[in-house]
Formats: sequence, C-alpha cells, structure tokens
Amino acid sequence: MAIKNASDLLVYAKTAAAVKQVTRIRILDDTPLVGFESLQTITISNVTNASGVITDNISDAITANTGTGVVGSIAAQLFSSYGYTYTDGSTAKTDGDYKYLDMTNGAVGIVPTLEITNGTATFEENGVIIEIVTPGSSAIFDPVAFSTSASFSTNVDLRDVTNKDSDGWSESLGGLKSFEVSTDVLQSINPDVPLDGTDFFDKLKNRSLVNLTFSDRIRNIIRTNLTQSGVDGFSTVNITQTNLQTDPFSGSTASQIAVSNDSVNYNRLQYTVNSTRLENKDVTWTFYAKGVGSNTSVSFYSEIEGGSSISPSKVEVLSGSYTTITSPATNSRAVNGLSTSSFTRIRVTYNNMSTSSGATIRFMTFPGDTPQTQTNGDAVVVSSWQIELSSEATDYQDPTDITHWQGNALVSSLNFDAGVEDNLTCSATFTGTGNIYPNGLGPELIGDTSFDLANDGSNPSSAYWSVNNSGAGATTVIENGYAKIITTSADTSIFRSGLMTAGDYYLLTYTVHTNTQGNIAVLDGWDSEDVLLPKTIGTHSVLIKPALSQLTMKRRSGATTIWLSSISLKKVL
Repeated sequence: MAIKNASDLLVYAKTAAAVKQVTRIRILDDTPLVGFESLQTITISNVTNASGVITDNISDAITANTGTGVVGSIAAQLFSSYGYTYTDGSTAKTDGDYKYLDMTNGAVGIVPTLEITNGTATFEENGVIIEIVTPGSSAIFDPVAFSTSASFSTNVDLRDVTNKDSDGWSESLGGLKSFEVSTDVLQSINPDVPLDGTDFFDKLKNRSLVNLTFSDRIRNIIRTNLTQSGVDGFSTVNITQTNLQTDPFSGSTASQIAVSNDSVNYNRLQYTVNSTRLENKDVTWTFYAKGVGSNTSVSFYSEIEGGSSISPSKVEVLSGSYTTITSPATNSRAVNGLSTSSFTRIRVTYNNMSTSSGATIRFMTFPGDTPQTQTNGDAVVVSSWQIELSSEATDYQDPTDITHWQGNALVSSLNFDAGVEDNLTCSATFTGTGNIYPNGLGPELIGDTSFDLANDGSNPSSAYWSVNNSGAGATTVIENGYAKIITTSADTSIFRSGLMTAGDYYLLTYTVHTNTQGNIAVLDGWDSEDVLLPKTIGTHSVLIKPALSQLTMKRRSGATTIWLSSISLKKVL
C-alpha cells in the first residue's frame, strides 16, 4: 500500500444509504394527444422493475385525452405491473398547464430515465415531460477524516497451551482476532458549517455500527474501469460503440465510438452522476482519446439535467499529441490533431461547480470537432475516465485496484482538543465488531476457482459448474483445469446458480489462458445489460452489478474459442 504520509490517507464511512429514484411524469392538462381516438396507445420505455430488470416498448391504451387521464394510465401501468409505488398518492396534481404524478421506483440505485413516446397516438409538442425528483443512488462511501494521523491495527489474542512437554518454554495458540482504526482530524466548529460526518458522538452514544474503510485516497468517483454503455453511469446516444479496445495501460478497457446518425446532432458517449456529489466543489474530469482514420478530433462538454451546459474553468492537454484546442459552441471544447496510434490525455476543470437545481450532471464526449455537425462513421477511441473532487488532475486511478481494508466497527472513544479560531482536533477510535475484509471484498463465492471439478463426464458427481451447449457446434466443457468456451455459432456458456444478489456489487476476477477468436460476456452483469469482458491473455478484474443471482459466462457472438484457467467472485461490501 503506497502511503507516503497521513495526508494521502483517509477514513471513509457509508454516509449515504442507497435510495430509490423518484420520477415526476408531467402531462399537458388540455388535450395532450393530437387527433385522439379512444384506446389509441402510447409507448413506455426504460421501465425498471423492483429486481432491476429493464423493459422497453410497453403499450398503454388511453381512454381519456386529458392530463389526468394520460398520467393516471401511465402510473397505473407502473404500479400494477412493474413494482413502482405512488410517492404521494394516486391523485394527479396540478402545476401550471400540466398534471403530474410522482412515482417511486421499486429498485434502489441508479436506473434509466423513463421515456414516454408516441404509439398509435401522437403527443402534442411538449405534451409530456419527465423529471427526476430524487435520483436513485447506491450506498456511498464519503471521506470523514482527512487525517493529520491515522492508524490501523489487527490483533490476535494468545491462548497459553504450555504443558509438561514444553521443556520449560511458553507455548501459545492463536485466539480471538480483532481490529482497530484510529484517526485525528482538524475539524471546523463554526456553527454555520456542519460537522459533516466527523461528529461520531451520536454513534458512540447510540452504540450503532459504523461501516469503515481504511484506504488510500479514493480519487476517482467513477466505480468502473470500463466505458461500456449500461455499466455504472455510462450510456450512448446515436453512437455505435465497440468495446474491448486497447487502453493506454495495455489493457482492453477502452471503447471506440462512431457516429451512427448524422441527421441529428450530439451523438455521444456520456457518464451521468448525481449532482449533489459535485455541487459547489472543484471538479476535474480527465479522459484519454485517440483518433480513428481521417477523424483526429474529439469534442466534449458537461451539462446539468435539463440541458443547461456548464462552463469549464480550464481545458488542457496533459500528455500526448494534439495541435489545437477550439471552442465549437457555448461551453463546448474540442481537441484537434490527435494521434491515431497513441492516446492523448485531456483535462477539463470546473471551479466551484454550480449544478443549479438539476438532479444529475452529464459528462459527454463526441467524435469530431463539434457536437453540432457530425458525419456518419466519424469515430474516436476513449478510455480511462476519471472525475475527481479537486482542481488538480492526478494519475489515473483504476477503481478496481484500490488497496483498503473494510469492516463494521463501534466508536469506542472520542477526544476533542481545543484549537485556535473555530477549529478543534477530533480524535476517534473505532473497534471492529467482526471480520476485516482486505480491499472491501467478502469471502470467495466460487467453490471451484481453478476448474478442477470437471463436467466432461469423467466425474459428474463432483462437477461444480453447469454448461449450456444449445446447438450444433457448441462444445463448451470444463476439463483439466480449464473452462473451454468453444462454439462455431450456437449460444454456449458456463454457469453457477445462486451465487449473487441482484443489485449488489461484485468483483469478478478471471484469467484468460487461450484466446483464438470471439468474445465473452457476463449475462445481465450490470442491471439487465451484459458486460463484455476483456479477453486478452492474462488476468482481468471487472466490477459487476448483476440483475440475476446466477453467474453466467457466455460467448458474446459468432465463433468463439476462449479458455479460462481461473475465476474468482467476491462481493463488494
């Protein structure tokens, strides 16, 4: 663990519980549908049920061409069939020219935004507006001690087992194990500034558990090292995305994005984050990019939910080739003259970012030198995004590779030492109540990590993995210490049921021994989206958030020959 001094080290606590998204559906009150006839339909998409499964193109037959009738019909669909609840009653409310209802999603965490579109019925212009009242979010670990000093210790009590055969020497065996974290932090006591988590007095008084992480400074608020649409907060708009491209660190986490519809503007890859994490903070966004073919430009900007762009304080190139930085539109920038063979790292800084009333912030990249005029096929490769709460850029931090220890603890002592002005030093000691988990990962969940329990017919009674070979040409097998995912065209996979809980986070680590052709993926590895896996020979780690309890490693498409020699799955606590 590369800790240089205490200022590089933080203590984190789970300060924000996972929450469900609340969506406001607004429908124009007076005849929202054009030329309406009873039982014409509208279409509802991006509907996320309580298990995190997303459904599109749901047809909803409308009987009354009023704001109350349309919003009531939509809400009833969500309530009766998809696990949504009415946030504050099922009676439509009035807001100017609109009727609205607030609906709470059944699943916690970030979910796609509802989309209401025409079916056989046609909406008036601005006939429907979807707003996010409360963004869904997963539990967040925030820093609670920017330490002037910090320590972590583990202990094992010894049991005396000295006997007459000990020849006069004391003999002991290990007994109870425990851990302890302590920290000092300079704390503001200005009454206008809350203690923001470093006041653990209530935790001490109520004897309540604190879930702590003793860690290197977590700089990158993005959880994943991939840029795949559907993973964490990444998504695409009118872009063809090709994943598993070589990244700047000789891995395969980059992706190529290419314009697929130049009849509309702003075709892009974007990352969406809860605005409350960025409000009034210095924010630095960095990413790597390189040109493809004749296109050697990438353009980018950020916006508040609702479309108001955010002015950057500074844009610069940290490393790599480029010729110019231009401003193609208000608050957007472009870096031109990129290399097509090596990456350029770009930095965008926002000082004291104001997110207004928007619930989310979108960080967006576009192939070409302007997001407003794009050409079909124009492409750029992007990789290794980092968003950090600082006015300076640090080296890229892979979110799957941060050394830390995590466990539940009780606050066992607090000391407050008076300082000067409006400051004091808070010293806190946390005593563990159970196991301490390296890197915040639970125990190994897979019972055959080395594929030793063959399912090739040689010893079927001890086979751990199941195999699906669904058609001619699929010959996947577990044998001789390998999972051999092999097919000429038919679907095939290895799987193990009951390993995971839908909606929780897991770290999947695996080793590719042989890669002749094809790609592999985790079925529904992020909510209901498959996660395409790096396939180069070597060991890879990928964060997943499954929609299923079953872990399924499948061929992605086409002929595939990929052998795995080991696999590990651990829950991220």
